This record gives sequence, C-alpha cells and structure tokens, in this order.
Amino acid sequence: MLSISPLLRRLADRARTADGEPAAWLEADEASLLWGAVLDGAVPELELGALLFALAKGGESTDDLIGFHRALAARTAKWSPELSRRAVSIPVYGLYEGEAAFAALLAAFLRRFDVPVVLHGPLESRTGPSAASLLRDLGVLPCASLAEGERELRERGIAFLSPVLFSPALGDLLALRARLGTPLVAHRAALAFDPGGMGALRVAFAAPNPSPVRILPFVRSTGGDALFLDWPADSGPGDFSRRPRISRWTGAAEEPYFDADGAGSPLALPTGPGELVPWIQAVAGRTTPAPLPLVHLAASCLVATGAAADFTQAKAVVALQSGRLAA
Repeated sequence: MLSISPLLRRLADRARTADGEPAAWLEADEASLLWGAVLDGAVPELELGALLFALAKGGESTDDLIGFHRALAARTAKWSPELSRRAVSIPVYGLYEGEAAFAALLAAFLRRFDVPVVLHGPLESRTGPSAASLLRDLGVLPCASLAEGERELRERGIAFLSPVLFSPALGDLLALRARLGTPLVAHRAALAFDPGGMGALRVAFAAPNPSPVRILPFVRSTGGDALFLDWPADSGPGDFSRRPRISRWTGAAEEPYFDADGAGSPLALPTGPGELVPWIQAVAGRTTPAPLPLVHLAASCLVATGAAADFTQAKAVVALQSGRLAA
C-alpha cells in the first residue's frame, strides 16, 4: 500500500493565494501517480479519506484535475461503438442545480437532428431530479453494459452510461460524495471525460466551484475536442434564458462560436418531474418553441460534429426543427 502521509502534510500546510487558487502542492505528473494509486486500490482507506476531505475543504488545483484525468484515462475500459455520425458526450455529475434537466433537454433536442448522444454520470443525484430518473421518464434507461450502450446508440441514437461501466474504481470514488457531502475531484475531472476514448465531442462547462479559471485550462490540457460553455457571472450553469459563451477547443486551439448573452428576462421553467418531462418532450417534439440558447448550442454541436457544413446551414436546420423562424 502507498502511504501518502507526506503529501497530506504538504496539503494541510499549503498557503492559498489571493484569488483562492490552491498552491501547486503537486505537479500534474505527481498527481497522476497519486490518483493512479488511488484508482488501483493501493492507498489505505484512512489516508484516502483524509486526502478527499482535505481536497473537499481546500479545493483542487488545475494540476490535481489534470493528474486525475491522466490516471483515469489509463485505467478505463476502451469503447469504440461503430456509428454513422460522431457522438456528443454530456457529463451529468451533479455539479450544479438543474444539471440533469439541462442534459436531458439537450440530449432529447439533439436527437431531432440524428446526432448520437452519450450521457454519463451517477444514477443518483444530490441536486434535484437525477438524470437517470428524467431519462427514464423520457424512455431512456441506464445501460447495463457497454455492449448494450453501443446497441442503444446504433438503434435509438442515445445512451445513458454509469461511470462504473468504464471504471469500477471511479464509481467507488464518486459514491463517496454521499459521505463527504460535496463534489470531489472525480466529479469535476469527469467534465472532460471522453467515454471509453470513443472520440466524442465533449460538452464541458464552467462549474461554480472550482472557478472557471481553473476548469478551462484543465479542459484544454486534456486534448481532444470539446465545446466549453461559460455562463455570465450573474447566471448559473444550465440557465435556459441566457446563452453562455460557447467556444470549441481542439487541443489548445480555441474557435469562438457565440458570445454570452447580456442581461435578460428569466425563463420560467417547470419545477418538478411531472411538469419538466412533458415540457422537454414538447420542446423536442416542436409543440413548444425551444429556448434560443438551446438552439445556438444545438447548432454548435452540429457544426463541431460535422453534421452541418457551417453555421449558416446549422442554424437554418435547427431553427426549422425548433419552432423558430430564425436563430
């Protein structure tokens, strides 16, 4: 077993800078070795608990997230479903209120344009209705295996996968949130997780904690292809009444898609599963106009996945299919 007592002492003694960024108590390579040992079950339970508690209280650095992502990527089951189009990957890890509703609506809406969608995250939620419960009401059940996930993607174009299918150790770490009462490094690192290395377009966002200043460098460092969503400071993630800043990151190269909206009128959303699911179905079924930020996000997904040649085509297609004459 690996003793991490020296690292815990460094963590406990580290100073914090004025903007709240944790001191660089570990380099990314060191963090990768540490989290690799955690995922391999080589860290004693007592020291693991102390590590998670210290990080939960003090926050993670960018290098902590990068190190965890590297360790996880080297230890997850590989998955390469054969699809006719590139998939969009949506993380649902309970990092903000309304996350499950946002993910379920985006997934249901993208299906109008034959874009395959993979949602991944725990089955339970501590921030309102879980993605699993909302998707179940929409007719999408959690997949019991990766083979079932591929079958669902090929036949229905949508699949909800538990992280346990890719890494049982990751599932165990995520479950510890119930004991500590706060999201862990595993929840935030999952923002950049490409399920099984399938090469999906990842949807990532500026989570409320840690600051987006740390999340964005982390997403950039992971390579691959991602749409990064950054809502205005006075608007929380998943706000359907405000468009976030939408940018595409391919490795370290940014391609801005849309600027963030200014102040606007709040959109009154259904509050319960009994109202929320019918509303999602109505938006996806074109009987209720889609919120404009959703239209722009869907157009961004069409362009980034290659389902549309450019934004002129993407916005025209999405506007036609969303009950809006112009987007």
